[in-house]
Amino acid sequence: MTILLAAAISGATALFAQEVPAVPVVAVEVKREVVTEKFTLTGTVTPSQEASLSPRASGLVAQVHVDAGAEVTAGTVLLTLDSALAQLALQAAEAAHAQAQAQSVESQRLLAEARRLLDRNSIPETLAMTRKAEAAIATAASQRTAAARAEQQERLDRHQVIAPFNGVITRKLTEAGEWVTTGTAVMRLVALANARIDVQVPQERLGEISSETPVEFELSTAPGVVRTGRITARIPVSDPNTRSALVRIEPREGSPPIMPGKSARVTFLIASGQAVLTVPRDAVIRRADGTVNAWVAERAGETWTASMRRLDLGRTFSDQVEIVNGLEPGQMVITRGNETLRPGQAVQLMSEPPQP
Repeated sequence: MTILLAAAISGATALFAQEVPAVPVVAVEVKREVVTEKFTLTGTVTPSQEASLSPRASGLVAQVHVDAGAEVTAGTVLLTLDSALAQLALQAAEAAHAQAQAQSVESQRLLAEARRLLDRNSIPETLAMTRKAEAAIATAASQRTAAARAEQQERLDRHQVIAPFNGVITRKLTEAGEWVTTGTAVMRLVALANARIDVQVPQERLGEISSETPVEFELSTAPGVVRTGRITARIPVSDPNTRSALVRIEPREGSPPIMPGKSARVTFLIASGQAVLTVPRDAVIRRADGTVNAWVAERAGETWTASMRRLDLGRTFSDQVEIVNGLEPGQMVITRGNETLRPGQAVQLMSEPPQP
């Protein structure tokens, strides 16, 4: 009876194996290769130049020429202080200089006349030497008044606040009639051109990033639009509060301009450095008990059968996962159709995903 029962079960199993078709699956070969990790962080678009502008002299604000939001160019007068006293002082300095110049010209004429008379022995040499000294004194006086006039001109010029670079006025902090002092911010100017992205990188990952590391970014205002950039600064000094360091990124030449103040999603494309054993993420099956497995297609004569392997994982590289233990190069790991497989089940390898 036992022999007959075993024979019956064996025959039924063989008949079932013949009737059950092979499950279509997609499998890829396990390889060692240099892969790229996508390391993503959030950064902020910052201007290449920004300044809180203040007057170089204390005084009463006479006129504010621009308002917040105005785009200005370098050299534009933004604000003017009351300069009545400075203008009067400049006029006095100019008059003093004109007087000194006239005296210098007259002293030079008298010196030339003294030299002619000295050549004819018509005047004593002492008088000629006196005229020479008087001419030198007059020349020095003219130079001194010229410096005083330039000083007063500079004092007058300091009654204006001038844009040091092209940009937009983001804040206006004073109005006409207010008294301002040197060092008091009256406006904030931000450059729109050549904006860059600043991102804080954890100190343990900073060593993996160099100036040659490829980088991509997406602006919060244009999600899905991926642009390329280049790393222009890498400051290794870490912030003790965040344990991170600053990395600065500029868009590649020809890219559309970016506006300061916006958020950006920055992705560093970090190469593994050496060949590692990887499989696609779809091949990895995570169980509720914490174990990680993958199905491998093994040849059994003219057919393929499924076999489960337990894995130890390493790093994650974009859509690839590093395999530390559990697989060998050359094995065929199943990436599609692996949801309901059983050990020893026949499978059919396909180049395209099986249809549901």
